[in-house]
Formats: sequence, C-alpha cells, structure tokens
Amino acid sequence: MQQIQWHDRFNIGVEIVDQAHHRLFSIVQKIMDLYIERHEDKFACVEGIKYFKAYALKHFAEEEAYMLQIGYPGYSAHKKHHDRMRQETLPALERLLYDSDFSTEAVQRFIGVCTGWLTGHIIIEDRAIVGGQTNELIPMPMDDELAVIHALIVSPLQKILGCTVQFIGTFSTKDEILNAQYYQLTYSAPPQKQLRVILVMGEPLLLRAAGLMFGIDFYEKNEIVCFALQEIAQNLIQRAAISFGDQPDEYQLEHGQFLDHAQFSEIFKAQPPQYSLLFHVGQECFALCIDQALKPDPPIS
Repeated sequence: MQQIQWHDRFNIGVEIVDQAHHRLFSIVQKIMDLYIERHEDKFACVEGIKYFKAYALKHFAEEEAYMLQIGYPGYSAHKKHHDRMRQETLPALERLLYDSDFSTEAVQRFIGVCTGWLTGHIIIEDRAIVGGQTNELIPMPMDDELAVIHALIVSPLQKILGCTVQFIGTFSTKDEILNAQYYQLTYSAPPQKQLRVILVMGEPLLLRAAGLMFGIDFYEKNEIVCFALQEIAQNLIQRAAISFGDQPDEYQLEHGQFLDHAQFSEIFKAQPPQYSLLFHVGQECFALCIDQALKPDPPIS
C-alpha cells in the first residue's frame, strides 16, 4: 500500500504551522487508503475530502495571522497563494468530484493536486516565512541566461526534490535518456498566447522524483504522479511569469499528457522548441523543452 510519508525537511520550525501541515498530509493519506487502496464506500471519501478542505481553510487563516503577528514582509504575496487555493483550485476540484460522482480518476486528481501543491508551497513559500525574507519575485533581466535558469528552474526544483540539480546545457534529440518518458503540458494565456512545456525524464528518475516529493515508493506512473507533476509545473510557471513581467495567473493549464517517442520526435522535427535545456540529477539526466507561440486561429465555419 502506498504511504505518504512526512519528511523532516517539510518542517519550518513553527509548531502550529508544522502540526497543520503534518495533519493535512495525514488526511490525504487517509483518503488514499480508503478510496484508492481499499475501494471502500464513497461516503468515507466524501467526508475525508470535506475535512481536508475545512482544515486547509482553518490552517490558511492561522498561518496568515502568524505572518501578520511577526510582520512578515511577504504576507500579501503569500496570501495570494492561499486565496487561489481556497477560491479557485479547491472549488474546481470539488466540482469535478461531484460531477463525476467521485470517480477514481477525480479522487486521484484531488490527491495529486493537493499533495503537489502542499509540497511546493511548504518548501518554497512557507520556508521563506521563518527566513524573514519575502519569497516574492520581481521582473528580472533576461540577458543572463544562466541566472534565469537557476532562479526559475534549478533553485525551486532543488528545494522541492531535496537533492542537487545541475544545468548541463542545451538538449537535443541526440542526447540519450534511457527509458525516456515525455510529459507535455500545454498552457493558454490571453489574448492568443500558448505555452508548451515538455518534461523528458527516464521512468526510474520520474518515479524516484515523485517519491522524493511525497515519500511514496512509486512502481509505475499513475494519475496521482501526473496530477502532482502538473501542480509542481504550475508553481514554476507562475514564478516564471512574474519574472517575465506577466501576471502569475496568466497561464492556465489546458492539457497534460504523456507522449510516445514518435510524437515527441515529430514535435522537434516540425518546430524545435525555443528552449531545450538539459539537467543532471545524480548520475541521470532530464530535459525541459519550452515553447511559446500564438494560438492558431479557429477554423472559419
């Protein structure tokens, strides 16, 4: 049975905050145990999800009160993260659950998104509280490519994964990544912009990275892994948007899917991505391919 394990690196050193985070992870684990592992009745899952939402909202209020109490300079930016979760993400997940009559996929999406959000939020945003420095990003000059890559990709990934990530250089289809998995995320933004991000990672590293985030031993990629990856990617995309001078909510996820090798090769052949970056984690490599373009005009009826 999969178990979401609490990592000591999730502790920020504030008892009321750490206890709440630990409790939220425990609730997610209980939902997974009841509905994904044991396939028990829907009522238990419904009550667990209601409890998670109520406890998360209570925690946000307590954490915001603590930030005001200590005069944390990043309070406003941090509260916006909470507001998006309670006003947009959680209600959307809730609608999907009820519309699908609590289907297994909808419950897996709930678990993956909430766990992915918690992991990224705790390590990147909440840790900044005790450091006394705001984690708010400001537009940065784009002329120093290495500084941009480190600030927007390497640094946050190292925090989330808890291990060293190194930028190697430009990625090409000649670079061999064993057992490569290709995961494509497509984002839309007004008025007609579109952003495509493709993660190229060997399956063992993909599962190990997911395990590092959640303390779970994953033996195959599943919906929980996919939805969690989407949530981590959304965190990085929002940070990048701010650094490029855009609004953090400008890019909205349209679709996430695994590609096969032929589909990935065709993308490179038809239109190579604007940015293809190669990274090392230990002895293994992964790549990020990023492409921004205008949406095609809709067909004339």
